[in-house]
Amino acid sequence: MHLSPTISWIDTDLLLREALSKLEHASTLTFDTEYDSFKRSYGFKALLIQIFDGESVYIIDPTSPIDLQPLWGIFENNDIQKILYSGSEDIALLKAMGCNIQNVFDVQIAATLSNHPARNLGGLIEAETRQALDKSQQQSDWSKRPLSEEQLSYAANDVIYLPEIANQLTAQVASKGLLHVLQAENEALEGISPRTHQPKLKPYHFRMHSDAFCVSLLDLLNWRDGVAREWNIPPVHVVDVPVLEQALLLRDRFLIQADFKGFNPKIKRSQELQAQVLSIVSDFDLNNLERLRERKPKRDFYTKEEVEQRTTALCVPFKQMAVERYGEVTADFLLRGLKKLVTTPDPDVSELKPYQLELYTCMLEGKQWPW
Repeated sequence: MHLSPTISWIDTDLLLREALSKLEHASTLTFDTEYDSFKRSYGFKALLIQIFDGESVYIIDPTSPIDLQPLWGIFENNDIQKILYSGSEDIALLKAMGCNIQNVFDVQIAATLSNHPARNLGGLIEAETRQALDKSQQQSDWSKRPLSEEQLSYAANDVIYLPEIANQLTAQVASKGLLHVLQAENEALEGISPRTHQPKLKPYHFRMHSDAFCVSLLDLLNWRDGVAREWNIPPVHVVDVPVLEQALLLRDRFLIQADFKGFNPKIKRSQELQAQVLSIVSDFDLNNLERLRERKPKRDFYTKEEVEQRTTALCVPFKQMAVERYGEVTADFLLRGLKKLVTTPDPDVSELKPYQLELYTCMLEGKQWPW
């Protein structure tokens, strides 16, 4: 069935209050966000919030001078279910904006527990509703105003089909006896931490380089981040990390030539910014190759033969049981991470959800599937 609800653009407090007067009476809402994550500007920023109440789509502009606090009351109301697709980033964004959303239902998780073949929202909508959507606006610049009619239609389509799909998938999950897993996963989404940003090194930096190198590279990354924030551009548009790595590894040549190839052109024209980079690089002692940074404490590992034995004896049969019951996609989701735990001495299981702990125990003890 093709849906054509009204679409309302919300960019003032008055329009938001009018929308909320209707939304607050709903028992179920679907929503989505469009955001920029260090792609076109600095930071993790909401650019649109789309909400569908079954009759109308409200597209809220968080870049406008609008007070979103009243909207958080709707999202935090535990009596209103909020349906979304692949919601971890959306929820992390809302958390960063001060909203502690409650009572969520992630359609992607339901699709996975249904062993659905679709790998994205467009494919899921087409499979479940027979509606082939125009995805030409998928890479749109959502920060531009005004949005085109095509953009508004695309944004609306991301929410209007979710109620129907959620109902269909819930029935499929129930038929598999996995509603308790769906509930546990949806409840876990409410505990997602706010999205934050802090410059940090990659594991390979610590593995391959000295402590002095890591300290200097982190200083350069913090410098890059400050420039990016001031200019409101992604840090990678200031300078890419490999360029900074080479500046340190070829320290003496870089200091002599002061070659800023690979840096943003504005830096090439700024003696002040160049001096800041040169100061950090000059502090790096190229001759200090000691690795003083603390490593993870050593712990025992199974031998390769023992890992293969435990995998063959415990993991493979249990995975086969899951595949026979639910299919490959669902089995992989239910058992994610458990093989590593079974083949690791004294693993930390404190972060496992109750259903995961039950499966882990059964796998470890060579028992049959518990449900």
